[in-house]
Amino acid sequence: MSRRVVSLTLLFVAILAMPLSGCNVARLTINTPLTLDSVSFITEGQTTLTDVVTKLGAPDSITEAERGTVVTYRFLNAKYSRVNFGWLVKPWSPVDPDLVFSRSGMGTDALELLCDTNWVVTHQAFVRHRPEPLFTPYPF
Repeated sequence: MSRRVVSLTLLFVAILAMPLSGCNVARLTINTPLTLDSVSFITEGQTTLTDVVTKLGAPDSITEAERGTVVTYRFLNAKYSRVNFGWLVKPWSPVDPDLVFSRSGMGTDALELLCDTNWVVTHQAFVRHRPEPLFTPYPF
């Protein structure tokens, strides 16, 4: 190949790679994420809190309620992505521009169980605490 073809190929690869150099993707997991399958063993009115603790481990909180006790298992399984379009002009700009578009699903999820006075699970529900807005353009 000629030098010109090699130079053009390298320039083309550099131009394509430049936007990707300002891209970040991360995943964060705290505690074991719970799913419908992982709690399918819970039968309301039959499963005791002892059975739940045996399978899922100790809960994060136990709170007294009007009709029994609320047991909470908190977990976090979040993704974070960020693209900095300022990288495109960085080679030609005397300042380091920051034009960031980001999205994160940060916020805790929880499994809440309501137990009666005999420590039998009477209700269960997943609670999602996602912050709004899900898409935040910066610096706008």
